[in-house]
Amino acid sequence: MTREEAYDAVAKLAAEHALILQGFGGVLTIVHPATQRAEGFEGHCLYMAGMGPMPESKGRPKPATAPPQPRTDEQLDIFGGVA
Repeated sequence: MTREEAYDAVAKLAAEHALILQGFGGVLTIVHPATQRAEGFEGHCLYMAGMGPMPESKGRPKPATAPPQPRTDEQLDIFGGVA
């Protein structure tokens, strides 16, 4: 089995058993069911796998977002002070 085939097999198994919290660009976050329950996002994982109803908003994890970037006029000058 190649690495690609192994990845596909793991991804398929995780999807079939509602273990994927999120996935993007070939990166999967696989979470144990006990951890899903403890952290409050089991309903989200089940819904995304087609195994449950859409959960209430409080049970869904928030999507990862990049920290806000400073505007150009707020960027610090590397030699000190504000540019």
